[in-house]
Amino acid sequence: MGDISIKGHSPILRQGYAIGGVVKKLARHLKRRKGKEKWAKKGGWIQKATASIKKRGTKGKCTPITKKGCTGRAKALAKTFKKMAKKRKAA
Repeated sequence: MGDISIKGHSPILRQGYAIGGVVKKLARHLKRRKGKEKWAKKGGWIQKATASIKKRGTKGKCTPITKKGCTGRAKALAKTFKKMAKKRKAA
C-alpha cells in the first residue's frame, strides 16, 4: 500500500514502454542507415547524375553558381563537381 501511483498505470509498464519506444526508433534508424550503405556501395552516382542532367537537358543550369535558377540540390551538385575538378587539376 506504500506505492504511490495512478490507478491502472504501473511505473514498471511506463519504463517498458519508454524502452520499447527507444528500441523501435533505433531499429528504424539502423534500417534507414542500412539502406544508405547499400546505395553507397553500389557507386556510380556521378555517372547517374550526369546522365540525368543530359537526359533532362539541364546542362549549364548552374554554370555561374550565382545564377537565379541554381538552387537546392542542383547548386550542391554543382559545388561538388567544382570541388572535384579543382582536386583533379591540382593533382
